[in-house]
Amino acid sequence: MKHILLIPVSFLWLLAFLLPSWALAQEVVSGTVTAQSNGEPLPGVNVVLKGTSTGTITDAEGTYRLNISGENPVLVFSYIGYISQEMAINNQSEINITLAEDLQTLSEVVVVGYGTQEKRDVTGAVSSVKGNQIQNLPVAGATQALQGRAAGVNVVRNGGAPGNTGSIRIRGTGTVNNADPLVVIDGVPAGSINDVNPNDIASIEILKDASASAIYGTRAANGVVIITTKRGDFEQPIRFSVSGYTGVSNAINTIDVLDAPTLAELKRERYLNDGIEINPIWEDPQYQTQRTNWQDELLGQGSTRNLDLSVSGGGASSSFVLSGGYYDEDGMIKNSYFRRLSLRLNSDHKVGERFRIGESLQLTTQKGNTPNTLSAQTGVLWSAIRFHPGLPVRLEDGTYGSSQVSGEFGDINNPIFTVDTDDLNETRHRLLGNISGEYQIVEGLKLKANFGLDAYIRDLYNFEIIIDKQIRARSRNALTREYEEFYSFLSEYFLSYDKTLAEKHQIGFVGGYTSQTFNTDGFRARKLDFPDESSAQRYLNAGGTLSEIGGGRSYDALASWFGRATYNFDERYLLTATFRADGSSKFAEGNKWGSFPAFSLGWRISEEDFFQNVGWISNLKLTGGWGQLGNQNVARLQYLALINSGIRYSFGGNAVVGAAQGRVPNPDISWETAEMTNIGLDIGVMDNQLLANINYFIKDTRDMLLAPPIIGSIGNAQIPDQNVGSLRNQGLEIELSYQKSTGDFTYAFSGNASFISNEVTKLYDGNFLASQRYGRPNQEISRTYEGQPIATFYGWRTDGLYQTAEEIQNDPNIANDPRKAEGLILPGDVRFIDLNDDGLIDEEDREILGSPHPDMVYGLNADLTYKGFDLSLFFLGNAGISIYNADRMQGIDPTYPFNMYAETVNRWTGPNTSNTIPRMTTKRDNLNHRTSDLFIEKGDFFRLKNLVLGYTLPSSLMEKAGLTKARVFVTGQNVFTITGYSGLDPELGYTDGNLQINVDYAQYPQARTWTLGASITF
Repeated sequence: MKHILLIPVSFLWLLAFLLPSWALAQEVVSGTVTAQSNGEPLPGVNVVLKGTSTGTITDAEGTYRLNISGENPVLVFSYIGYISQEMAINNQSEINITLAEDLQTLSEVVVVGYGTQEKRDVTGAVSSVKGNQIQNLPVAGATQALQGRAAGVNVVRNGGAPGNTGSIRIRGTGTVNNADPLVVIDGVPAGSINDVNPNDIASIEILKDASASAIYGTRAANGVVIITTKRGDFEQPIRFSVSGYTGVSNAINTIDVLDAPTLAELKRERYLNDGIEINPIWEDPQYQTQRTNWQDELLGQGSTRNLDLSVSGGGASSSFVLSGGYYDEDGMIKNSYFRRLSLRLNSDHKVGERFRIGESLQLTTQKGNTPNTLSAQTGVLWSAIRFHPGLPVRLEDGTYGSSQVSGEFGDINNPIFTVDTDDLNETRHRLLGNISGEYQIVEGLKLKANFGLDAYIRDLYNFEIIIDKQIRARSRNALTREYEEFYSFLSEYFLSYDKTLAEKHQIGFVGGYTSQTFNTDGFRARKLDFPDESSAQRYLNAGGTLSEIGGGRSYDALASWFGRATYNFDERYLLTATFRADGSSKFAEGNKWGSFPAFSLGWRISEEDFFQNVGWISNLKLTGGWGQLGNQNVARLQYLALINSGIRYSFGGNAVVGAAQGRVPNPDISWETAEMTNIGLDIGVMDNQLLANINYFIKDTRDMLLAPPIIGSIGNAQIPDQNVGSLRNQGLEIELSYQKSTGDFTYAFSGNASFISNEVTKLYDGNFLASQRYGRPNQEISRTYEGQPIATFYGWRTDGLYQTAEEIQNDPNIANDPRKAEGLILPGDVRFIDLNDDGLIDEEDREILGSPHPDMVYGLNADLTYKGFDLSLFFLGNAGISIYNADRMQGIDPTYPFNMYAETVNRWTGPNTSNTIPRMTTKRDNLNHRTSDLFIEKGDFFRLKNLVLGYTLPSSLMEKAGLTKARVFVTGQNVFTITGYSGLDPELGYTDGNLQINVDYAQYPQARTWTLGASITF
């Protein structure tokens, strides 16, 4: 009995001993978990005591509370899409954590045509850019923000004018026609990517190969860009956010030109060299005084301002996000500007257990003006480089300085006068929206309908004043108005099915029908002779003479059937098969419909049993695919003949008005077809901390539409396009990324590079495609030939300068050239190479001088965070690229009556004084400055494109202020550039469609921009 009593007594004594010690070791820790990108609370985050099963999850407000015990306890915070963090408790009772996005994990789910896929199951070539990577960058549109962030995606910018966002080329230029990719915004194949406020974007997916793109059929030959905008979350409290920034921009570079006294000296020298009496204007001291640096006067300080407001939230059955934005950019050149006002409403609703409705609505208004900077006749920057430095901006009487003083100063107007009197603007109002419904028939089987509208109104206004005190005079004023309306309606109906069978067979299918119509209507009117040029009278009714009036309407339509099937066996073997049949109103019966099949296979080698011992490789996937895509971005209805009215005839000596055939029909015209093969490899190392994606592709464009030369026997009738050309792009794409988090320090590095070659494999009858001629020399710079890339540089080859008369006499290149016998070639002239060995220099001695396409385009990113600080660096570069400096071709040419580049002081003045810059002369006997390799430069560059430094205020301060997050940041754009190019900017674009690229016309230069901003969430 005694022993029996001792048992409970001993138990009670032991319990009394242990309870205090247990209580001493037991702690309660609480806190809040937020997202680093926007400071919003993260619900559902796993909070676990390391080495145990003790844990909890954060609630809807991102808060947690956990009882912990043990020695040196450590909490582990993990959440899908974010980098896990470990935090030692160290006797803390409150631990607030900010989780950084895991870029690799976030991209596991990517948006593809008519659905989504886990990235690990994607067998096509898809690149993804998340919205947080491009937020609050000082750019006018998402195209600029996308630049350099995905392999095989090249954003080509033709100058830095406000609102000039550039052109996107996916896997090279795939056609001589329109090579822009299809843009799909929230499920609507719609207009420009730049109509979307970059801060509204959740993700951008770029579908690059046929397997990924073929579901868009006849519009996918140039790739597809899918934009998904931000949406609200169900069961989310109402949140408000405000972000904004403001900054200034300045010119990165200017062209060194001659000052007034040196200009006069060289102008006199050319007369002396030619044995001509010097024009007295060059000996007048008044014009040998330096008065104006015209580039400094023209390129002032620009400004950028941006403000974004949003509210989002959701209940059990509805969610929404409402956002508004205002972007305002004034360019470095006066009267150049871009304004965008945007409003977006996205919402989702659950109706019962099976039915969901979603809508997206976007309204934008854009207004802007860009002065002409692409003309060698009237371009304002071209003029600023050349206008006489001895002339003032304004005279004492307030009038503008003018080259009317003397024809020796050239026929160009004062560039400051030009921009001050420019009265041109273009306004565009755009509405883009859709409403969709989804019904779950049974588990895994869904029926969806989507209806979209894309509409815009464009209004152009241009008033031209009378010019009488500048050398390029205009005797009559004029007002031009253009108005255009566009409406596109989309209807889609499709089924989707996803099911896993026997735990190893995952099958998926999406298929349906879609149709879209495109309507355009507009007019143009022009009136002359306004008696009063005041702003209050600049309306059409005030004009005296009707100069032009006209209008028209166009209609296009597409109808399509599409389907995509996917199969995944045991996470190892993957299959995707896609088919789309498209019908287009642009083509005749018999050619309206085209079929675009594609398939791709994937093998996840890392899931094989034999690979399980390779522990350092966490993912290894091999993919391959083939498919066909279409391009119908050509002029409509070319299968029909056109009749032009208003043609004058003479019958029996009497003039009559009739009609004539204006275009010959081509009933066989059809779309271009791109056939693409792709091989890819995905590699993940060290638990996917290091990721690599490698793709090799071959893309053949067949049936490329070209307009053959006009045959004289048909008169002046236009010849329609014919499917006669072909082109090949092939290349290698590499994407690498690495990220790691150590305590409070998180860092991520990524880079991409693409190596793409371009070759035109067939043109009609071996002919070439010529580009536009350049400016005052009126010379070709680019041609497109079979066996060569698009838009190769074309002209004469040079071999330095003649140093002595003896060299001229002994040069076999001009042995039979009559100019030599006539003494028209002199020392200091350019030595051109006789390519056909006929002993004279003529048109037959031109050849291809080089390619404007880069050997490599690359981008590098670094993202670093430490506690509240974050630093992001983005570098952009091109390698193996040539630029034709057309502006320099005239800038060192003394035969024109303009100012010249400062480098002309190093001109040839005698034997061995120069071998690159010809002598001063007024004569063009040798055409020293014709199109030649003398003006081709290496255009490689490495640029710190974007820099962002931010600081997020501590949560303790934000709580006191009632805020969820507050962050301040500084950004820089075009911070520095390393290049050997002598022009204003090595980033150049297209100047004649796809037929001319990387030709420097003295375009509007890109600016260096610094902004200061803040974002607040509450």
